[in-house]
Amino acid sequence: MKKISMINSKILRGLTPNDRMFCGKSSKTRERAFQKFLIRSNHFFQILTVFSLIHLDLANPIDNGLVDSELIHECITHKAVEVILLLDASGSIGDDTFKKQLSFAMHLASRLNISEEGSHMALIQYAETPKLEFSLGQFNHPTQLEWAIQRIEYQSGATNTGQALRLTLEKGLQGARTGIPKVAIVITDGQSQDDVSEPSQLLRDADVMVYAIGVTNLVNVHQLHQMTGNPVRVFTVESFEQLDRALADSLTWSMCKTEFRPGTPEIICGPDRIGVKASTKQPFEGNVYVMDHYHDEECRAGPEKFPDSRSIGLTVPFSACNVHRYRSLNPKGIFVEVSIVFMFHSLFMTKTDQTVKVQCFYMEADKHVTVPLSVSMITTVFREQIYQMPQCAYTLRKGAPDGPIVRFATLGESVYHRWECIEVEGADKDTFGMLVHSCYVDNGYGDRVDILDTNGCGLDAVLLSTPDYDTSLRLATKPYHVFKYADRPVLQFQCQITLCLKYDGGCEGITPPQNCKKLPGEDGNHHHHHHDHSERRRKLVRRLADGVGTIDVFTDSVTVLEQEPVCQQKMPYPLINSNIWIMVFITITNIFVFIITVWFTFRKRRCKPS
Repeated sequence: MKKISMINSKILRGLTPNDRMFCGKSSKTRERAFQKFLIRSNHFFQILTVFSLIHLDLANPIDNGLVDSELIHECITHKAVEVILLLDASGSIGDDTFKKQLSFAMHLASRLNISEEGSHMALIQYAETPKLEFSLGQFNHPTQLEWAIQRIEYQSGATNTGQALRLTLEKGLQGARTGIPKVAIVITDGQSQDDVSEPSQLLRDADVMVYAIGVTNLVNVHQLHQMTGNPVRVFTVESFEQLDRALADSLTWSMCKTEFRPGTPEIICGPDRIGVKASTKQPFEGNVYVMDHYHDEECRAGPEKFPDSRSIGLTVPFSACNVHRYRSLNPKGIFVEVSIVFMFHSLFMTKTDQTVKVQCFYMEADKHVTVPLSVSMITTVFREQIYQMPQCAYTLRKGAPDGPIVRFATLGESVYHRWECIEVEGADKDTFGMLVHSCYVDNGYGDRVDILDTNGCGLDAVLLSTPDYDTSLRLATKPYHVFKYADRPVLQFQCQITLCLKYDGGCEGITPPQNCKKLPGEDGNHHHHHHDHSERRRKLVRRLADGVGTIDVFTDSVTVLEQEPVCQQKMPYPLINSNIWIMVFITITNIFVFIITVWFTFRKRRCKPS
């Protein structure tokens, strides 16, 4: 600081009185003063540069620093949390190792500001049967809590982490305070012998954030991810010796820096439901709902449903709220998606509202089937050919089958349905054929009407007739006239496409669809085949039932306008021009009459005798 002061005094002596006036002004004003001074005093350039750099550093300190115990203490001092700690007491642990977990529990308790108004802690040890050692709020003084932890005795037995999570939900949360975030911390050294996915999801549905600490290399990391629902909340260490104060600090900081709530919106992908959780800066007073389903009580959650007003979210079952599901062949599985709106005002949409599109993918697991074999003396050679699945799409086209994609249409307008599967290996390949079937139209509110049956035949000529297939059997089109639901301007079409291999006649009798009934109002141009392919039809039915080689495709949403907007016609230019000339003539006439009147009045006054 002395060096800086000396430099400042030298510079000030070189400044004029006008320049010195700038030293008390803003930083920009001082910069202009220094620039003037540089022009007059080049020999002070180096000193002035040093002063400017030092001055800027002092005026704008770096807002950063290493995370240490003091920073963690500052973070936790004014925050409260309900913590349920689950300790592994299975047979692989042993008494000495279990005591290391108890020591870690005391390290963690010393960090959490345990008090009547501060944080509360409960502890469960689990083996074959979980046991609640003490509940939330039972010990609210650090000394009492330390004594309660030290007296816990090792249980031993099998590892049933799922039961411990269920006990957390049933009894561990008893005594939890309203508006205080809740956290469960699970320590384990291996693999649970029961299911952890469902009870973990139930805990997350109850607004409990789950952290998991896996110890040793034998731990099942997949189960840790199932418990937390987010890899960020998974910690792994190689031995129980690493359950020390440093790990307690890291865990406390990880929880405290987001105020024991989700730091960013978290996607919930349950076995039968989908949703999202998030946290807010201020207490939430609005609604969280599925887009276009605000008035469905099952699809909306308000502040009365959030125990913690700053931790909000919504989960909905697959079968409700028009949750969208479609199958994928590559990768093989099912996509489930829904759009959820966070409306921060209780009645009105505002600019702060946000929409989150939630998408979950459920990958199909490989199944291994064992069957008895009779072995012959002759060696059988098996050859396997692997084909890449084609990429399929469903679009609506304007004016022609290859016209532009339609997103807005007029009621009654002619639009083409287009289904297409493109060979991935190249256009010269002719491996697959396709059958379009099981189509329906949806208005976005869950109202659905079937338009193609499971065989690919049309159900209503007004809505859509049986598609026309080209010779490659990978392209199908059909024109239709745009329709709409009453008071519902948006439509979306969804179909299933079943693929077949063309080799050895594998698509015969499957596609194009056979024996479709002629619908009232059809033009009769659709060709119906009447070959007897009963065996292939049975194979198709089995394939449709199994979902093998079947993919879901859907169009973009289409907004239907009842009529094109009519612009008000402008008045013809000749009429406008004639009106203008009339106004000009009238104005000139009035001016002329006024001048004549003034002139005669003036002459009359001059002619009078004085």
